[in-house]
Amino acid sequence: MSGLADACVSFGRSLGPEELKAKKAMMATLEEDRVRLLAYQPFLASLAMRMDLKAVIDARLPTAATDGQRLYFSVPFMAGLSEAERMFVIAHEVWHCAALHFARRGDRDHKRWNVAIDHEVNNLLIGEGLTMPDGGIHFQEWIGLNAEEVYDRLPSSERFLPGRGASADLHESALDDEADLDEDQPVDPDYTPSSDPRIWREWPRRVHAAAQQVYRQPGNQPGWLKRLLELHGPPALPWQELLRRFVDRTRGERYQWTPPNRRHVTQGLYLPGRRSGERLSLAVAIDTSGSTCFEIPIFMRELNAILLSYGRFEVRLLCCDTRVHFDETFSDERTLPRKLELGGGGGTDLRPVFERLSESGTRALIFMTDGYADIPQRSPNWPVLWCLPSTGQKPGDWGQVLRLPPVVAAD
Repeated sequence: MSGLADACVSFGRSLGPEELKAKKAMMATLEEDRVRLLAYQPFLASLAMRMDLKAVIDARLPTAATDGQRLYFSVPFMAGLSEAERMFVIAHEVWHCAALHFARRGDRDHKRWNVAIDHEVNNLLIGEGLTMPDGGIHFQEWIGLNAEEVYDRLPSSERFLPGRGASADLHESALDDEADLDEDQPVDPDYTPSSDPRIWREWPRRVHAAAQQVYRQPGNQPGWLKRLLELHGPPALPWQELLRRFVDRTRGERYQWTPPNRRHVTQGLYLPGRRSGERLSLAVAIDTSGSTCFEIPIFMRELNAILLSYGRFEVRLLCCDTRVHFDETFSDERTLPRKLELGGGGGTDLRPVFERLSESGTRALIFMTDGYADIPQRSPNWPVLWCLPSTGQKPGDWGQVLRLPPVVAAD
């Protein structure tokens, strides 16, 4: 449970049988609405499919809200809306996440900012032909203005602000309302908003992935989608996908549909098989001097998963500090162990790895290191991928770079 939920245990009352029944019915309705939204707003519906729906009956939530991971909807509020209006509210909440409204707020007053971003969202959805519920915020005189421009035009005094529509800022409003709860007001255990900043770092990737689906469809693409992608910047592929692409370029096999891949037929999956060419073959080196100790297990798990997906592979694994202290070959017949006692430690010199590989040859090399070490002055005659932690540096002016995200301790 979140800290917010824990703080509210002593307030309010539990839900009764009829309220639980109403919640269950509304959950089924919301799931159907989300599917229907695909026909009208495929971009936002695709994003909504990656979020958890939560129908709640809670005095702290008058309308709807989101924490970037879940979509919370007040059952009494949604029950009073038509199907078209419910889809509008779902799209409204998703759009707050896609438009980075939480990050864009900065140090602005949160209540004025909520009004401004509600106008921005509602104006866009109305332009897309969706039906806004009564009471939604929409300023006719400010059509076309973004949230920042609307905010600057709003009165600074709270009592002159219009009523709020679907809330984008659930944390502070929930905490503000906490003291007003009494024993007659419902508190829903499913209303557990999170404030985890890691959630928001995922949204640029989600937006670009959903946009790709829209671009594959025929017809003109909306101008707002182009502006949204500009807001998020160029797409950043997950490091796992970059690693897979590098590995994929080293294989000497081709796919074919007949015969199918026998490993998956028993599961009812008819996937392409491979021509009987060479095994996937490459070298992997790991700098064990201590600077990458947290990233190594994550890197190895992902690498192992990629290798197993190829069926036939051969990987030479080398570990080094100032010398190569581990050098073994693994394959589909002798897979990489889940845990590897790497040993080593101390100083770092990456040149011994290249010297050893130059003697026997390799098709490609993936090197996990922080980059603060000596390397050969000239690049080898095979591709090299430097796998660096977030604080690492590229050790030279050759080779490709894959940067792993910071390792965050679990809460």
